[in-house]
Amino acid sequence: MNMRELLLKALELDEFNLAVVNEIKGNPSKITFYSNKGEILLVILIGASLELGRLNIAPSKLKIVSHVEKLDVLSEILDMELVDNAEDNYILISSDDNLIAKINFVNKFGDETNFQINVKKILEVTHE
Repeated sequence: MNMRELLLKALELDEFNLAVVNEIKGNPSKITFYSNKGEILLVILIGASLELGRLNIAPSKLKIVSHVEKLDVLSEILDMELVDNAEDNYILISSDDNLIAKINFVNKFGDETNFQINVKKILEVTHE
Protein backbone atom coordinates (compact mmCIF):
# COMPACT_ATOMS: atom_id res chain seq x y z
CA MET A 1 0.00 0.00 0.00
CA ASN A 2 1.12 3.53 -0.58
CA MET A 3 0.83 6.19 2.14
CA ARG A 4 -2.53 7.49 0.89
CA GLU A 5 -4.01 3.98 0.99
CA LEU A 6 -2.62 3.42 4.49
CA LEU A 7 -4.13 6.67 5.75
CA LEU A 8 -7.51 5.86 4.17
CA LYS A 9 -7.44 2.39 5.74
CA ALA A 10 -6.64 3.91 9.16
CA LEU A 11 -9.62 6.26 8.83
CA GLU A 12 -11.82 3.36 7.74
CA LEU A 13 -10.82 1.56 10.95
CA ASP A 14 -11.53 4.70 13.03
CA GLU A 15 -7.84 5.13 13.84
CA PHE A 16 -6.58 8.68 14.08
CA ASN A 17 -2.84 8.11 13.80
CA LEU A 18 -0.65 5.65 11.99
CA ALA A 19 2.74 4.12 12.82
CA VAL A 20 4.97 2.94 10.00
CA VAL A 21 7.88 0.69 10.96
CA ASN A 22 10.85 0.61 8.59
CA GLU A 23 13.35 -2.21 8.64
CA ILE A 24 16.90 -2.93 7.62
CA LYS A 25 17.73 -6.57 6.84
CA GLY A 26 14.53 -7.73 8.52
CA ASN A 27 15.09 -5.80 11.75
CA PRO A 28 13.03 -2.77 12.82
CA SER A 29 15.05 0.43 12.43
CA LYS A 30 12.66 3.39 12.48
CA ILE A 31 9.10 4.19 13.52
CA THR A 32 7.37 7.17 11.95
CA PHE A 33 4.07 8.28 13.48
CA TYR A 34 1.66 10.12 11.17
CA SER A 35 -1.56 12.01 11.82
CA ASN A 36 -4.63 11.03 9.81
CA LYS A 37 -3.78 14.01 7.56
CA GLY A 38 -0.38 12.53 6.72
CA GLU A 39 1.58 14.95 8.91
CA ILE A 40 4.63 13.51 10.66
CA LEU A 41 4.13 13.61 14.43
CA LEU A 42 7.23 11.77 15.63
CA VAL A 43 10.16 9.87 14.12
CA ILE A 44 12.38 7.62 16.22
CA LEU A 45 15.33 5.45 15.24
CA ILE A 46 15.08 2.12 17.02
CA GLY A 47 16.37 -1.36 17.53
CA ALA A 48 14.27 -4.11 19.04
CA SER A 49 14.92 -7.21 21.04
CA LEU A 50 12.54 -10.09 21.44
CA GLU A 51 13.18 -13.36 23.12
CA LEU A 52 10.84 -16.18 22.28
CA GLY A 53 7.63 -15.67 24.12
CA ARG A 54 4.23 -14.08 23.78
CA LEU A 55 2.87 -10.62 24.43
CA ASN A 56 -0.30 -11.16 26.43
CA ILE A 57 -1.39 -7.57 26.80
CA ALA A 58 -4.69 -6.11 25.60
CA PRO A 59 -3.89 -2.86 23.74
CA SER A 60 -7.23 -1.29 24.68
CA LYS A 61 -6.24 -1.33 28.36
CA LEU A 62 -2.73 0.04 27.98
CA LYS A 63 -1.52 3.17 29.74
CA ILE A 64 1.85 4.87 29.42
CA VAL A 65 4.34 5.49 32.22
CA SER A 66 7.11 7.72 30.88
CA HIS A 67 10.36 8.83 32.46
CA VAL A 68 11.56 10.45 29.22
CA GLU A 69 9.76 13.76 28.72
CA LYS A 70 10.54 13.96 24.98
CA LEU A 71 8.52 10.78 24.46
CA ASP A 72 5.49 11.81 26.55
CA VAL A 73 3.98 12.81 23.20
CA LEU A 74 3.41 9.09 22.53
CA SER A 75 0.42 9.20 24.89
CA GLU A 76 -1.30 11.69 22.56
CA ILE A 77 -0.19 9.92 19.39
CA LEU A 78 -1.30 6.50 20.63
CA ASP A 79 -4.37 7.89 22.43
CA MET A 80 -3.33 6.32 25.73
CA GLU A 81 -3.47 7.83 29.18
CA LEU A 82 -0.12 9.10 30.53
CA VAL A 83 0.15 8.21 34.23
CA ASP A 84 2.84 8.39 36.91
CA ASN A 85 2.17 4.82 38.06
CA ALA A 86 0.10 2.00 36.65
CA GLU A 87 -1.15 -1.14 38.32
CA ASP A 88 -2.38 -2.92 35.22
CA ASN A 89 -0.95 -3.37 31.71
CA TYR A 90 1.20 -0.45 30.61
CA ILE A 91 3.99 0.75 28.38
CA LEU A 92 7.07 1.79 30.34
CA ILE A 93 9.34 4.39 28.76
CA SER A 94 12.55 4.64 30.76
CA SER A 95 15.92 6.27 30.31
CA ASP A 96 19.08 4.28 29.68
CA ASP A 97 22.75 5.27 29.75
CA ASN A 98 23.43 3.97 26.23
CA LEU A 99 20.12 4.94 24.58
CA ILE A 100 17.65 7.81 24.45
CA ALA A 101 15.08 5.46 25.99
CA LYS A 102 13.86 1.90 26.37
CA ILE A 103 10.23 1.05 25.74
CA ASN A 104 8.97 -2.05 27.53
CA PHE A 105 5.54 -3.59 27.87
CA VAL A 106 4.51 -4.54 31.40
CA ASN A 107 1.72 -7.02 32.08
CA LYS A 108 -0.91 -6.90 34.83
CA PHE A 109 1.40 -8.88 37.14
CA GLY A 110 4.12 -6.21 36.88
CA ASP A 111 6.37 -8.38 34.70
CA GLU A 112 8.11 -6.86 31.69
CA THR A 113 7.53 -8.86 28.52
CA ASN A 114 10.48 -10.10 26.48
CA PHE A 115 9.89 -7.41 23.83
CA GLN A 116 11.83 -4.16 24.13
CA ILE A 117 12.14 -1.19 21.77
CA ASN A 118 15.48 0.59 22.07
CA VAL A 119 15.17 4.27 21.09
CA LYS A 120 18.50 5.35 19.62
CA LYS A 121 17.53 8.82 18.40
CA ILE A 122 14.52 11.13 18.15
CA LEU A 123 14.52 12.76 14.73
CA GLU A 124 11.37 14.81 14.77
CA VAL A 125 8.68 15.73 17.26
CA THR A 126 5.61 17.76 16.35
CA HIS A 127 3.28 19.02 19.05
CA GLU A 128 -0.24 19.80 17.93
